[in-house]
Amino acid sequence: MKNNNLPNINELPRGRAHEVSRFSKKLSKTLLVLKRPRGSGNKPSLIEEFKCSIRLALPLIATEIIFALNAFIATAMIAHLGKEELAANALVWNIYIALVLFFVGILCSISIMISQSFGAKDNQGISICFKQGLIMAILFSIPMMLIMWITPIILTLANQDPTVIRHAKPFFHSLILPMLPLIVTIAIEHFLIGITKAKIVMLITALFVPIEIFFYYLFLFGKFGIPKAGLAGIGYSLTISYTIIVICFIAYLHFSKASKTYGLFEKWWIIERKFLIEMFRVGLPLGLMLFGEVAFFAAVAIMMGILSTTTLAAFQIAYQYLLIALMVLCALSQNTSIRVGSEVGRNNRNKLKITTAVNMMMGFGLVSIFAIFYIFFPQIAVGLDIDMNSIHYKDVTIETLKFFPL
Repeated sequence: MKNNNLPNINELPRGRAHEVSRFSKKLSKTLLVLKRPRGSGNKPSLIEEFKCSIRLALPLIATEIIFALNAFIATAMIAHLGKEELAANALVWNIYIALVLFFVGILCSISIMISQSFGAKDNQGISICFKQGLIMAILFSIPMMLIMWITPIILTLANQDPTVIRHAKPFFHSLILPMLPLIVTIAIEHFLIGITKAKIVMLITALFVPIEIFFYYLFLFGKFGIPKAGLAGIGYSLTISYTIIVICFIAYLHFSKASKTYGLFEKWWIIERKFLIEMFRVGLPLGLMLFGEVAFFAAVAIMMGILSTTTLAAFQIAYQYLLIALMVLCALSQNTSIRVGSEVGRNNRNKLKITTAVNMMMGFGLVSIFAIFYIFFPQIAVGLDIDMNSIHYKDVTIETLKFFPL
């Protein structure tokens, strides 16, 4: 229906008519943009996506490397205790890492679902994800503790060296203690990663590395009046460290804007069964994938133990370097999941393929660097753990160098 009150542009003064015409063109362009489906803008470039992915990936990779370096430093200290202790550490640490990564993979659903809600600006969804993720983490700590308790019994039946089992048993039992603070810490970390606060995770983790190393030294060797705990000292050290870290994370969340914005601790104990099951369903494939990759090496460690204590000790030295590569790839898989979830939340479908491609290229580049190091510089790696010229470790050195090219 024509509106007779609107003036005809031809009847306006020339300057005024030109101004109205220019405004009409701008309005038309604006309406075209508003009609365009969300996320259907220009195709993003590889460079833009690389910058976005690397900003998120670097803190994640740094955090995972710090986690792997803890195991590396612990192994280097344990090597000073003796060959049997080093072999026992191989059994315990491989099983421990496989167990932890299985549940960490499931808890990745926290960052995946929160990143999607964060992209969609759904504060209520973020709040629910955090609370149910926290409950899921606490529930997971129970089977983790039980597995650590019964594993020495299973290994005794697996024809392992009795001397190695004697050292491994208290180590397994000591790792029961840090399970609850560890798994709650991981849940909080995934929440922060999901709301793009990965740098906070990296900083807090990095700050506590010296504390963990200090406690390793105290309990392993019995310094400053503390009784020598041997391998069990690793579990005691992790318990103290993760308890302090989880307290710091909770304090940070309590006093941060996120706590008020999302209501993180308001009736957090209420279980929403359907949502909890959905989070488990989303995270289970990733948990199984990580477990499958690492459980293979745990099985190899058990078989190496059947062969000899020397072979098992050599395997542990080689495996800890492989673990660093696995942790980096784990960080990249988290990075890909979060980036994809964020773009899905923004309904930006154009970026999904390019996000996946960029992260795959990053992974291929990093794996190539690790492969070159393992093949051409194994002596450097072995020398960081043991004295290659020592007569006590001569056989371990020979066996370790065989593992690296594999």
